[in-house]
Amino acid sequence: MIWHVWSRATQIKMADKVIVATEDDRIAKTVSEFCGEVLVTSATHRTGSDRVAEVATLYATELVVNLQGDLPLFRPSVLDRLIREGGAWIKSGKADLVTLSANINSEEEIFSPNTVKLVRNNQGEILYFSRSPIPHIERGAFANFPAGASVVTPFFKHYGVYLYHRDFLLKMAHCPEGPLERMERLEQLRVLEWGGRVWAMEIDQEEAKGFCEVNTPEDLILAGQMLSF
Repeated sequence: MIWHVWSRATQIKMADKVIVATEDDRIAKTVSEFCGEVLVTSATHRTGSDRVAEVATLYATELVVNLQGDLPLFRPSVLDRLIREGGAWIKSGKADLVTLSANINSEEEIFSPNTVKLVRNNQGEILYFSRSPIPHIERGAFANFPAGASVVTPFFKHYGVYLYHRDFLLKMAHCPEGPLERMERLEQLRVLEWGGRVWAMEIDQEEAKGFCEVNTPEDLILAGQMLSF
């Protein structure tokens, strides 16, 4: 799986360097065997962004992408667009962190704690992320929406890919974990708790399929089936 993620990452045209950051010697050995660049980091990091921050201290780059190693189906073109568009937002001062989101089109996902939801203000800036349904909705109410309403209803799913300005990433790595991050187990809440500005680039449903994480043996089987086509 890590080879698939690395292989696709090397196809991102706007990426100057692709580095696998891990605390696991088994992963490091695997990456070295297929000649990928790998750095073994501290095993004490709380989040993926903390781990990426350690690597970022070694390079004088402006933008840093935290791409998870359990996304073997992502489209490199989406990351190119994120770096291009999100990078412009960061450089203009509009955002400190840019991530990805798409419409939620099922009641199951709205109520699933494994689906991270987000809400935003009228300008598009993200106000909060949660594993709970936000905005509030009663179970069964989704069935009352007219056909196609998911396009306009305010339910959005978050996809855990993060674009940072390097200096801001290093700053966040030194900020303590807050109560919201701890309770929701969502690293991006640290940015909001410390007053940062977060925006999300919208992706369509077809693009979103590539950002389904492999968290279970069943997910791995499904990903293998999709990669075989």
